[in-house]
Amino acid sequence: MSVLIDHTTTSDPRRTRAARRPEIEGLRAVAVALVVGYHVTTGQVSGGVDVFLALSGFLLVHSLRRQVERSGGVRPLTSITRTLSRLVPPAVLVLAGTVAVSSLVLPETRWRELAGHLLASATFTENHHLVAEAVDYAASNAIASPMQQFWSLSIQVQVLLAAPVVVAAGALLFRGRRRRFARPAAVLAVAAVTVASFAWSVVATRADQQVAYFSTSPRLWELGAGALVALVLGRVRPGRRTGVLLGWGAVVALVACGAVLDGAHTFPGWQAAWPVTCALILLLVADSGGRRGVHHLLGSRPLRWLGARSYALYLWHWPVLVLYLVHTGRDAPSIKGAAAVVLLSLALAEATYRLVEQPAAERLRPRPPVHALGLVAAGMAPLLALGTVTTVWLDREAARVAAATDDPRYPGAVALTSPVVATGGIPGVEPMPSLSVIRDDHPFMPGAECTVEDDPPDAVPTQTEICVLGSDDRERRIVVVGDSHAAHWLSPLADLAERYSWELVSLIRAGCSLSTQSEFFEEGTPGHEGCVAWQSRLVERIVAREPDLVVTVGTRTAYGTDAEILPPGFLEAWQQLSDAGLPVIAMRDSPRHLHDVPDCVAEWGGATDRCGTPRSWVYSDGLLETAEAVLPPGVSLMDTSSLFCTDDLCPALVGNIWVYRDDGHVTGTYMRTVRPLMEDEFVARAGW
Repeated sequence: MSVLIDHTTTSDPRRTRAARRPEIEGLRAVAVALVVGYHVTTGQVSGGVDVFLALSGFLLVHSLRRQVERSGGVRPLTSITRTLSRLVPPAVLVLAGTVAVSSLVLPETRWRELAGHLLASATFTENHHLVAEAVDYAASNAIASPMQQFWSLSIQVQVLLAAPVVVAAGALLFRGRRRRFARPAAVLAVAAVTVASFAWSVVATRADQQVAYFSTSPRLWELGAGALVALVLGRVRPGRRTGVLLGWGAVVALVACGAVLDGAHTFPGWQAAWPVTCALILLLVADSGGRRGVHHLLGSRPLRWLGARSYALYLWHWPVLVLYLVHTGRDAPSIKGAAAVVLLSLALAEATYRLVEQPAAERLRPRPPVHALGLVAAGMAPLLALGTVTTVWLDREAARVAAATDDPRYPGAVALTSPVVATGGIPGVEPMPSLSVIRDDHPFMPGAECTVEDDPPDAVPTQTEICVLGSDDRERRIVVVGDSHAAHWLSPLADLAERYSWELVSLIRAGCSLSTQSEFFEEGTPGHEGCVAWQSRLVERIVAREPDLVVTVGTRTAYGTDAEILPPGFLEAWQQLSDAGLPVIAMRDSPRHLHDVPDCVAEWGGATDRCGTPRSWVYSDGLLETAEAVLPPGVSLMDTSSLFCTDDLCPALVGNIWVYRDDGHVTGTYMRTVRPLMEDEFVARAGW
């Protein structure tokens, strides 16, 4: 991604000193080469984006200082217009091209995701969108959004739009006799924000690295560090020998950063200081190394050429890579594929730079700010309209699915007991939910009231969402607790709660089972400490609710022969509840698959048998007999496998309803149909 400030050419008499430094263009080239190279070859984080953030802060100071020195203040609207005039036209082209190709390459199951990311990218809030999705940056590129690269651009734009307003207010405050205090005040303010952001970055990264990675606040220090170098050390240069050592050492360290650090799991904490420091050293060294200085490499014509196109290259390489992987069905590109991705991205970057980026900036810059902003908005409007219309249409599809719950054409799980409908669909009737909204078809408790409780402050702060259906004066209280597979049972239990006048309470945290051990997050990986902290207080929280019954997941399925297990941590947690006098019904886990079921269905159409999984690959029937001997008193393990599978197969479609919304989570629509099959046994086990 190109730095977002001052792409003025050397023929512009108004250029700043920073714009006359060719090594900055070369540093852009190195950064974007690292980003593209690491993404295409290893899928790792290189530190290149952190360089861009530091450069943005550095050049932002020069741009704003020039305005203050020339006019005595800052015109926020003019600054904002210049930023958007250069950034938006290439972004519009990339987004339009990405949407067009994605509509042909991506399955219908990803249309809602595509619409959401389009709206977020077009409004430069993609980083917030990714935070809401809790995206793992180290996840396979093949399942990533083709617009995910807009996260870092969003952070920069948010800062670049706010900074002129803040500086303009400061210029008004320190005008006249107080002007001599403006520079010290600016240094102190930037230093305070930088230090605070760095401290928060370390804390936030430890608490939830995936969220911190995309958030603005933990990243501000990287821009602030660049700004401080411009404010305090802008005219400082090391000696020639020192400049040579520092310059070449910084380049080597920067190139090695991605190979040494696991940036996808450690940034933006203190580890991100590595690439940021390298960038700051190179900005400080400048051309002080003489004939052997690194500026000769960074200022070379090939690197300056690449640096000028770094913004367009950054925007294009990611959708090209993601869509290539989706089209080929690969998790990583082959050598030839990687070369093709890089070459195509370079070609698109060159065309975008020459035909859109440069001409648009030149034509919009002389216009009055209001007129230029109007043209920029007009360019982005069709994309915003497309994203909005698509989202509205998908919402209507979801509403149609909810309304079809009692339609006899959609018997769902009941079909497993009927020889007429069997396990497939009904000819001439489209299965539910439609693939376009299937990923949003979560189990839920209609009418429940949800609150978020902050846990007591400790080394690993966590939050717990508690949802309650029904009043506390009902005859019985059931607590459903555990991970997303425990949440599957919210839909049928909500129906039973209304039928039998029960109060239903849910304590759900993704990836965290009712266990004394973290079953999914390995130690040292993001989410592990938070999950362990949540689990450590879970039994106490359940007991405090004084439930008549606790419902949770009883086994853990995977895929492969004898893959189903009863984790020891489950038994230990159940023993604690048993000691507290609380009965437990543990529901046998639902199937998991080797593949994403909706994507498989989208690929194979009506050949749904290809998208099911043999029952023997999921369940270990001997496990239930073994478990009976070790279950604590008051704990009952309920076999639910017949709700999802026949004797031989766990199909993707049952009773004209799609069963899975990904590779292992069951749709809410299907789960609402299992209630008639589980009701009698569940009530009998509860003993009510």
